[in-house]
Amino acid sequence: NPLILQHMATGGALAFVGDIIAQSLLSEDEERSIPPKDWDFIRTNAFVIFGALYTGGAQHFIFNFLHSAFDQPLARLAMAQFFFIPFCYYPTFLFMNPALRAGWEHGFGSEDAKVRQVELFSDIASKIPTTLLRNWCFWLPVQFVQFNFIPA
Repeated sequence: NPLILQHMATGGALAFVGDIIAQSLLSEDEERSIPPKDWDFIRTNAFVIFGALYTGGAQHFIFNFLHSAFDQPLARLAMAQFFFIPFCYYPTFLFMNPALRAGWEHGFGSEDAKVRQVELFSDIASKIPTTLLRNWCFWLPVQFVQFNFIPA
């Protein structure tokens, strides 16, 4: 299906650009640049894979389901933000991102990778509550417009 491939390419590209911008803004290097001099290329790769597979791929099906199963835009919004994001998006990210990063950094299945994966998992898990609140502050109004005024 060419549409899902387009969505996956878009999800991966947006993750690529978004992570480079985020790392540039958070860089401790005095000279600002995009990408930053201390760019974590492995982190960006993990974000790109997640962006392509989940944001572009899985959400293609999730949003099609929401549009076909729920007539009311507010029901779609509630399902997207209060079910799929906390119970699908974040758990997938929480397991996928540390596994990919640790595997690429230390070799998949190695003891060093297992230790690194636990460190990354703990770091990411500790940020989920505040990230989820920020997510809702941004995406609730955006998806309200999306589900009410933009055709499926």
